[in-house]
Amino acid sequence: MVDLVKTILLIAYWYGLAVGVSNFEVDWLTGEANATRRTTIYAAVHNASLITLLILLSLGNNSLKSEFITARYLHEYFFLLMTAVRISAVLLSLITRWYQRCRFIRLWNQILALVRDRPQVVRGRWYRRSIILKFVFCVLSDSLHTISDVSAQRKRITADLIVKLSILATLTTIFNMIVCQYYLAMVQVIGLYKILLQDLRCLVHQAECTCSIRNRRGGVYSIKCCSLADQLDLIAERHYTLKDRLDEMSELFQIQSLSMSLVYFFSTMGSIYFSVCSILYSSTGFGSTYWGLLLIVLSTASFYMDNWLSVNIGFHIRDQQDELVRVLADRTLFNRELDNRLEAAFEDFQLQLASNRHEFYVMGLFKMERGRLIAMLSSVITHTMVLVQWEIQNDGS
Repeated sequence: MVDLVKTILLIAYWYGLAVGVSNFEVDWLTGEANATRRTTIYAAVHNASLITLLILLSLGNNSLKSEFITARYLHEYFFLLMTAVRISAVLLSLITRWYQRCRFIRLWNQILALVRDRPQVVRGRWYRRSIILKFVFCVLSDSLHTISDVSAQRKRITADLIVKLSILATLTTIFNMIVCQYYLAMVQVIGLYKILLQDLRCLVHQAECTCSIRNRRGGVYSIKCCSLADQLDLIAERHYTLKDRLDEMSELFQIQSLSMSLVYFFSTMGSIYFSVCSILYSSTGFGSTYWGLLLIVLSTASFYMDNWLSVNIGFHIRDQQDELVRVLADRTLFNRELDNRLEAAFEDFQLQLASNRHEFYVMGLFKMERGRLIAMLSSVITHTMVLVQWEIQNDGS
């Protein structure tokens, strides 16, 4: 029987190699990552060719600069700005993957070692569901977005336009593959956190049962408390290692996270703005049919779901850490005190969680949290409404 999740991971891996995102190779028998000569040469040639094509397009007659000069409507300026932001984000992300390649490979192998110690991560229901959902909405978002672009421009299709749309579609795919790789790494880390949380719950339950032992002068009580203290120290060590890997991952993906924030901000505005303009400007013929409207709705919905999965995955880390703190707090509900060594182990773990909470800052500019996300969504809606009102006012005049 075919393993759907393994098939998705293989497709994502080979597709990442094909579009030049991955500049190292993975041995699927062992899972180890290495910088091989063939992968390095192919990725270098692919990235250099892509940059060369972008330079040629910037020097051509239909470059972004010439389109900016000849643009007449506000939506044309906005789409040109959105294209420039996406191109810059892809190029910055690709550059960072070259000069930080050794760190990416080392981090891959370190996370792989953690997953090998806890193989139940890849068998978890949440892990499998997260990967399948991301794959489905990512494919739908890419496919429907490409179809929407072609449909909106189908009345003035030329050879130059086909080349330009193909390059822009490639850039979109590269950016989405970078986001997918970050998403897959975060899913594995969260899976490790979930197993850590299960082990901690089991240990707290055993500690509560041990607390109910009346005869504390015998050797049974001391042995159980010492055993639980040793297990708790191992859990704290696992958490420290996992937190260290998470911090390194956050540092490596700083530029990618900034690129994600900018691209998602402008793309969310652009998807709403594009839908309105497609309906307003019936000359494209795109928003004048029910099939066109349906395509707009499906494209926008899949795009939002794909973005939400990518952004929300980072908040699950904080949720898992908050849950660890809550489970440890259940110790205060025990009816009697525990052994001094076990009490000290609990206090040390609580201190570790309090002093080493994961805070993810994007290039030191702002901290990623749910309140910040709501503020960004409010800003997107506000700016989009301003653009739509301007478009309607000028279209009517």
